[in-house]
Amino acid sequence: MKIGKYIIIVFAFLIICCRVEKKLVNNLSVTSKELDEQEYYRNFTEGVKQEIIGNYKNAVVIYKECIKQNPGNAAPYYQLSNIYLRAQDIDNAKIFGIRAADLNEKNFWYNLHIANIYQYESKYDSAVVWYEKVVALNNNPEYVYNLALLYSQCGKEKESLDLLKDLEKEFDGSKEIFLLKHNLYSNLKAYDSAVNELKHLTKNFPDEINNFGILAEYLNEIGRNAEANEIYRYALEKDSSNGLILMSFGDFYLKKNEMDSAFFYYKSAFVSKNLDNENKVNLVLNFLRDKDFTAENRDKIEELLSILRNKEDNFMLYALYADFYSESKNYELAVQYMDSALTLKKDNYFLWEQSILISNYLNKSEEVIRKVNEMQIYFNDKFNLILIKAFAERSLNLNDSAIVTAEKIIISCQNKEINVQAMNLLAEIYRDKLDYDKSDKYFEEILAIDNENLMVRNNYGYYLALRNEKLDKALELSELTVLKDPKNATYLDTYGWILFKVGKIKEARTYIEYAIRYGAYNNAEVLDHYGEIMLKLDKCKDTIEAWERITEVDSTYNIVEKLQKIRENCK
Repeated sequence: MKIGKYIIIVFAFLIICCRVEKKLVNNLSVTSKELDEQEYYRNFTEGVKQEIIGNYKNAVVIYKECIKQNPGNAAPYYQLSNIYLRAQDIDNAKIFGIRAADLNEKNFWYNLHIANIYQYESKYDSAVVWYEKVVALNNNPEYVYNLALLYSQCGKEKESLDLLKDLEKEFDGSKEIFLLKHNLYSNLKAYDSAVNELKHLTKNFPDEINNFGILAEYLNEIGRNAEANEIYRYALEKDSSNGLILMSFGDFYLKKNEMDSAFFYYKSAFVSKNLDNENKVNLVLNFLRDKDFTAENRDKIEELLSILRNKEDNFMLYALYADFYSESKNYELAVQYMDSALTLKKDNYFLWEQSILISNYLNKSEEVIRKVNEMQIYFNDKFNLILIKAFAERSLNLNDSAIVTAEKIIISCQNKEINVQAMNLLAEIYRDKLDYDKSDKYFEEILAIDNENLMVRNNYGYYLALRNEKLDKALELSELTVLKDPKNATYLDTYGWILFKVGKIKEARTYIEYAIRYGAYNNAEVLDHYGEIMLKLDKCKDTIEAWERITEVDSTYNIVEKLQKIRENCK
């Protein structure tokens, strides 16, 4: 006997219609009731016809009319349930299906239909209730096995075992029964019985070597390592090139932290012709997810990849290489392999995203622009990457192109965070172009969306101070930043500098000194500000010290002329 492991929900409908007796009677003798029955039969037949040819909307209307004509007949309810199930309208499928089963409790197909719906929803407790009715109406071994499987999914191991034992009396040596009984005993922590079921499996199917692998893995799982080792070696004596067994034996040694032995069997598995590529890829992916493991076993993992490279040529392999080299921070090689993957799989968004992000990290702006342009052929709504392109254009001083890209984002994108970044980019570009009206306009638009955007408040306020414009507004913008983040050296410096601009020199000194204390002691711009403040306070010596410090920390900062002048004036 071969018992199917899974229940298949068949959407094909069964025509269960009422039996209408045809009477050879004179038209004059036909009763009103008989006329109604004939009309119902014609309607139901038309509904079936419409359903067969795919006119489901018409069929639904007709079946509902049938229900009005004869609400006690189960058939139209069942037909409606099938139509709703096809349309994935599970709630209505259940409502009409249950009504059909209630009207005709002895109908096997109606009960099976509802059981299958609940199983499809993974509502196993409800599926069990209906499947018990199915088995009561038809104890076909396949339905009995399915009920046992449902019991196991509900945690009713003993009920499941009772059914399986009855099945075994009639069907001895079923692989599905051995495996299900093994799982049930294992769940009950009856480990000896669970092992025995797998031993029965190997005894009944001695030529299926993978069954020995299942047994060995389970023995390893429950700590019976010596037995597991013996089974692995027996299986490999039977089939030394079995990829699954070799990989499983590698896992056995990996669990024992015997890396040389583990990778010996992994390499043998990777060379094996009967291990599919998916298993190999998944193994390497699992290693790469554990950064510490990858760092400790980099050479071994790279060797596995090299075996794959000699045997395979697909985008997943190249993506694996890219992940591997990204993990080791060798981004130049990583992006090369990611681009190789893209040549084979241009409709994979993940590959585009990783390739663009790595290129951006490497400051390869021209590559970023080229890749985003090509990506948009396949994905034209990935505004996070299109935004990266806009920044790349700005980095190459392609400001007009960056403006076009950023404006398109603002028009089309619904993501507030991305739009804010695009507006901020436009504000910075227009500031560089000395178009301060447009620059300020975009800063204002950002604050209308997010009034507590501290970075924008800081930058906008600082730019106003540099221009000596709207200093009261600049002070108001900056004040919130130091209230919200009082240890941020950048915000403290900006606020101090604006205070200096509005003539509050002593307060300015306090905030600039805070900025230096909280990390800006090597920042040339902050030291320059501090020197200016101390000069305003007639503290020449402090000014000279601050500006001399600049020459030590940043030789490119233009301070020499100012420093020479203050030295002369302070003599």
